Amino acid sequence: MIYVYILHISSYFLYNSCLFIGCFDMKKIKKFFAILLILAIGIAVINSQTDFFLNFGSYVPYLKENCPEVTESVSALSERLSRVTDYIPTPSELMAMIKQEDLPIDPSDVAVNAYIQNSPMLSFYPNENISMIADYDRIQIFGIVGSRSKSNLIAAFIDENGETLEQVSITANSENSFNKTISIPKTNGSSVGVDVYTGDKPYGQFESWVYNYVKLVRDGNGGWVIEQSPVFEHNKAMYEKDKSIKEALKYTASVQSNSDSIISIAEQLTADKTTDYEKVLALHDWICSYMYYDVDSLASDEAPPYYATDIVKSRKAVCLGFATLMASLCRSIDIPCNVVSGYALGVGNDTAWTDTSIATDEQNHAWNEVYVDGRWMIVDTTWDCANKIENGEMNKGEVSHLYFDANLQFFSNNHKILEYSKRR
Repeated sequence: MIYVYILHISSYFLYNSCLFIGCFDMKKIKKFFAILLILAIGIAVINSQTDFFLNFGSYVPYLKENCPEVTESVSALSERLSRVTDYIPTPSELMAMIKQEDLPIDPSDVAVNAYIQNSPMLSFYPNENISMIADYDRIQIFGIVGSRSKSNLIAAFIDENGETLEQVSITANSENSFNKTISIPKTNGSSVGVDVYTGDKPYGQFESWVYNYVKLVRDGNGGWVIEQSPVFEHNKAMYEKDKSIKEALKYTASVQSNSDSIISIAEQLTADKTTDYEKVLALHDWICSYMYYDVDSLASDEAPPYYATDIVKSRKAVCLGFATLMASLCRSIDIPCNVVSGYALGVGNDTAWTDTSIATDEQNHAWNEVYVDGRWMIVDTTWDCANKIENGEMNKGEVSHLYFDANLQFFSNNHKILEYSKRR
């Protein structure tokens, strides 16, 4: 309400000033009232996104009780206006756009993301992971499985022609961990693919659980090393950019982190969690279990929901909806979370990194980076969710953690970072 008083006071002084400088001059009167109008619009825009107007009824309980339609109208109007004003750049943002520069970040607000060069190939879900280390003519495969149903693994070595050179069985011990060093099959080719599969039996049909993107190539000494993704260096530069923590906590039109329903869900899911890492994991698992990827919407003109509250109600979305919901839930409990737009290999007709796809600025996927324990953690709930709506049927799948806290090197095998969205 302070802005209302400011407006009244401003109008009073403007009116009285008009009397002293020549109120009979119509041009001056029009100028003053034009200034007043601009001031009023500016105040309305500023206030539209404040907590006071968005949750008007909570701050004015008398009106909420006696005139609920008024409080609902104020909140709804503020919400609609915020969807417009959210996309209006600030003067500093506008100047940065004109100069084609990145907007400077307040040093006190900077979250620097340093990539750990010597980290394992994969480092994600603490109770379910697999890593690989190539050492000249051998490869060590080790990790831990999440359940006994995944205790039997197959490592398949594939040559350049797609033919299987060898399959090696790996079985987890009673503590669900495994560690095996395997000689790389001899081949005249310059590369070997390594696919890892898992199942409840050490034989028969195996479902791809881990990944099939690892490729071994020859080094200068004739030994084998794990090939680095052609977009890794690009992703590393994007990943290490300074990012604003405040921006990653903002309420926006689609990231409705101050919605009562969103806050309630996040608080219930994380009530018994003590660390932010555990909280983010709980939110990830709920989204991957509760939500369904809307395959049908891709082949229709029907746009899937993109606003967090609508997504929760419908239980269906595509990648941007998944990322928006994750950001909303995280921000609602004061955990910074960015929506990241990028290019995903394997979407559409793409089957391999090509010169065209590497250079692309086309966006076909979205995921998140969540700020936990002084670092930005990569989370892709879309690819960890196996639930799908296809041909009108809801098909439920098992929650994966392959893309929860994914190592950047692994992630770069099928993701290219293009943009950190601030105004979703």
